[in-house]
Amino acid sequence: MQILPPPKHIVAEPVSHHPTIRRFTGRESYSTPSILDALKDDVKAEDVGIVSEVAANQYSKNTLTHSFSQQELVDVWKNFVETIDFPQLKSALSIREPLLTNNWLIEYELDTEIQLNRLTLDLKPKLLGFLRHKFRNDTIEIQFKVSGAVEHQSNIPYTDAERWALLAEKYPALAMLKSKFGLDFEHF
Repeated sequence: MQILPPPKHIVAEPVSHHPTIRRFTGRESYSTPSILDALKDDVKAEDVGIVSEVAANQYSKNTLTHSFSQQELVDVWKNFVETIDFPQLKSALSIREPLLTNNWLIEYELDTEIQLNRLTLDLKPKLLGFLRHKFRNDTIEIQFKVSGAVEHQSNIPYTDAERWALLAEKYPALAMLKSKFGLDFEHF
């Protein structure tokens, strides 16, 4: 059985009393008006002047802009690609190297509009946060572009079925082993 302390009585401040200013010590001292006075709309501007004197940009976030090289970008990019669970997106981000341009803009070429849409929606925020954190640079931006090389697009296998077809074409013995032993490429 738990014993509860007796209830405390709350006493309201008298109505004819001026607003009560409570002072707090510790980090920079400041004062606040009484809640009871605030509910009565009896707060005077001079009573809260101390709080309103804070500079407007005091709480703004300072942007970090540490520099990094193209090779450092490539290394960190590869580290991020290793953490991706989606094989198609992982493949799309590992085909080429990102290009670092002016003002910390990173450009990356993709093969299809589908890749562009999926990367923009699914991975771009995570990738951007990862890069900004690793390089301690809040001004990094990523721009994905669809490549104009159409002939290059048809040779790149993205799905397991496309990879299997390419391997079976290159090594016919694999197709024979698959059919002979009843293997399935989806379970590798």
